[in-house]
Amino acid sequence: MMFSRRAILLQGTALAVSAPIAIALVSSLRAENPSETQLRFVGDDTVQITVIDTLFERSDPVAVKPEDNREWVPDPYVSFGSVGRLNGQDGYFSGDANVTQPQLFMAWPKVVPDSRLSGFRTGSEPHQQHALADQPEGWSVTVNGQPVTVVALYRKSTPIRTESLDVRRWDSTKRHILTFVLDQPIPQGAELSFKGPTVATIQGYKPVTAFSEAVHVCQAGYPVKGPKKAYVGEWWGHDKNGMPGNTDVILTEQTGWRLIDELDRTVVRTGTLELVKPATEPHWNEENFNGCDIYQADFSDLDRNGDYHLHVDGLGDSFPFKVSDAPYADALRLAARWYYHQRSGCEIAEPYGEGRTRPRNGHPEDGLVVWQTDVQLGRTSEGYDGSSVFKILREQPIGNAGLSGSTAAWSEDLNPNAWGGWHDAGDWDRRIQHTDVVYHMAHIIEAFDYARTLDLNIPESGKPFSDESVRARKNSEDRGDGETVLPDLIHEALWGISLWRRTQREDGGIGGGVEYSNSGIFGSVSWNPVQIAYCYGPEDWASYWFAFSAAKLGHVIKHVCGDTTLGDSLIDEAVHAWYWAEQEFLSKNPYAPAPLNEDGTEPKPEKWVSVVSRSRVAAAASIYRASGDATALKVFEDNNPFEPLSDNPAKEIQREIFQFSYYDYLQAGQEGRPTNPEIVESIRGWIRYRVKRAERMGRDFGVHSTATYPWGPGWLRFGPGSNWRAAHFALYFAANGELPPEMQAAVVEGMWFGLGCNPANVSFVQGLGRRDYADPLLIDGRGKPPIPGQISFGVAGGVMHKWEQQKTEGSIYPADQLAWPKYAQIFESRTIAISSEHDIKANAMEWLIACAMVNYQAPEAPPEHDE
Repeated sequence: MMFSRRAILLQGTALAVSAPIAIALVSSLRAENPSETQLRFVGDDTVQITVIDTLFERSDPVAVKPEDNREWVPDPYVSFGSVGRLNGQDGYFSGDANVTQPQLFMAWPKVVPDSRLSGFRTGSEPHQQHALADQPEGWSVTVNGQPVTVVALYRKSTPIRTESLDVRRWDSTKRHILTFVLDQPIPQGAELSFKGPTVATIQGYKPVTAFSEAVHVCQAGYPVKGPKKAYVGEWWGHDKNGMPGNTDVILTEQTGWRLIDELDRTVVRTGTLELVKPATEPHWNEENFNGCDIYQADFSDLDRNGDYHLHVDGLGDSFPFKVSDAPYADALRLAARWYYHQRSGCEIAEPYGEGRTRPRNGHPEDGLVVWQTDVQLGRTSEGYDGSSVFKILREQPIGNAGLSGSTAAWSEDLNPNAWGGWHDAGDWDRRIQHTDVVYHMAHIIEAFDYARTLDLNIPESGKPFSDESVRARKNSEDRGDGETVLPDLIHEALWGISLWRRTQREDGGIGGGVEYSNSGIFGSVSWNPVQIAYCYGPEDWASYWFAFSAAKLGHVIKHVCGDTTLGDSLIDEAVHAWYWAEQEFLSKNPYAPAPLNEDGTEPKPEKWVSVVSRSRVAAAASIYRASGDATALKVFEDNNPFEPLSDNPAKEIQREIFQFSYYDYLQAGQEGRPTNPEIVESIRGWIRYRVKRAERMGRDFGVHSTATYPWGPGWLRFGPGSNWRAAHFALYFAANGELPPEMQAAVVEGMWFGLGCNPANVSFVQGLGRRDYADPLLIDGRGKPPIPGQISFGVAGGVMHKWEQQKTEGSIYPADQLAWPKYAQIFESRTIAISSEHDIKANAMEWLIACAMVNYQAPEAPPEHDE
């Protein structure tokens, strides 16, 4: 079967019309989910419809058998390096080195016949500059059988799935949202008919109410005790002359709204909209990110559980949502469980997969090899240097990768211990920066009592570290005390750091992790890759990172969880890495005085000195708290960015980076270790000032405060959907033991944008909301459902790369990305990485912290998994 209701709805389509082949699909959905299929009405004379353009047919992967005719010459360095033919059919292959899993073949996807709508195409000829579907006169519209005139027609189009149909040939399923302004009001109950260029006739009635794309709510719900707001307003795109349209012509502060109980349809609250962000008010640099006025409906005084929807006069209804005691409990569990699905070296099997399975990947027992190199991660484009990591690795003198049945040579250069850790984004690298997540998982267990009983249903749940089912141990002697049952989140953190524990050198040195020869090859799967895998060599930067995270994890396991044996082991490993890094770093004389600039000012330090110094100072705080090491104490106190004691402290130690390390210094003092009172007070003052200086997160519909986002608008992809400021409040809570009501409200409001309260009404988190982000980046196992809990950046927040533009050409309208308001740039295509990707230590980690913070005062703990 090519399609299913789930497959269509997961694409985030509010379907009203499509190609002929999709009409039957729409009809089958209509009775089951009316809000997905109705025409939408704006004011008295405006109608909005959604057209789905271009569908794909995918075949399932097949296992390659010895008797098959395979034509395949793999190239592990290029994206199309695994294409070939199987029994005369074109497609692409996985690798074939895995001795426990078959090689897979998948045929190229095909466009479903008659699903591609030429009426939305443009061309290079003068008469082709505008699509036929953008011409008002090209549409035949009737109301109660009488022709009416379209006086204005606006369109915005986005991809909702992109497929490669052959080598370097892409196409996308498009969602076209068209807004028709008619020359007369539409009576209640009137029958309407629309027929356009290559668009089949759509018929419908004007109901009493219908779903509206302009009414935005948090689809995961709202807390009984806490803020409850919806945002109203919509940018419609452009007409054929490039002029924008929006709901500003419809909405005012006199527009009424009603909150309606889904159970008995009673009205439980009423009010009028409040203008909270005019389109004339900029977010940043004189630019408004909404493209329209944004209004607010505030029903925070609602104090009872239930299912509701919001109706706005002249527009229609929101998606239904819940009001409950702990609306974000599932969000926390999914955010934490997502890391289980990202494991390398682990099979995903039932009952732990909860509907998703995947063979064990990246494990040497399956014949997969990792080549040891001397390349230092920090000195590449994936560290702090600009040199292309793939170019550097390709030049490494290694043996054969083991593809196509050939045996691996130079086995002395293999590293059989280089497995474990988590895959990063859509690809499979495991880099030392990811251990930041390990640190924060440990911090969550330390800061929030309720998190210690969070049931993630992972293989290690309810077990001590010594249990035979625990595979995160570095060797057979690594068993902890043999008795203490560790929290699930600690078990997950131990898996995340296991790669570096296994590969730590005897002298203490830590490498940067594991990298692949290409970030994504069509057909390649993590359990049978086409790429070559490399292990980075030891370096000071990676060793400091490890020390920072391992010391924190060890301290929490020892003092919070109660396994002194395992905790001490981790602390010892951290201290060992710290001293190796100190020797390596200081041998380069990084702080030697440099000649003054011509104007007499001091020059900035070299970039590597600044970056490594930051990780050094952060690790010093974590090491000191866990071990009491006097050298680490001196490094932190001499070089901290608050009150450095050295006459020549390290430069550019930025407070926003490694911010939780300052908490470790504070806690070291609370736990009886000597600290400097001036440094302590300066840190506490900074923590208080930072959380109180910014405006409320919900103020500007982005549900974050753009003006104070520390990295500027180019990093919006890490901002609106991840509730990044919740980490600031989490640090305040950790340092002060409480969170004022206004901060609690800010954390709650920060959840909303990523959970559907955004211009596209799309939940950036898979499995949480009425409309999932349609095409999140996932390289492993193309065509399979997304991972529950996977979070996408959502908002592009930056100009698309040339390769992103090429792959989605013709699927975005207006075609000029700069014509789109920034918050509307939610492009749901896996090939637009700046929208569809995720980052294990950026938005995914920020979201995990936010979910932990928002749940800490819920009257009931997050639900346990039911077997």
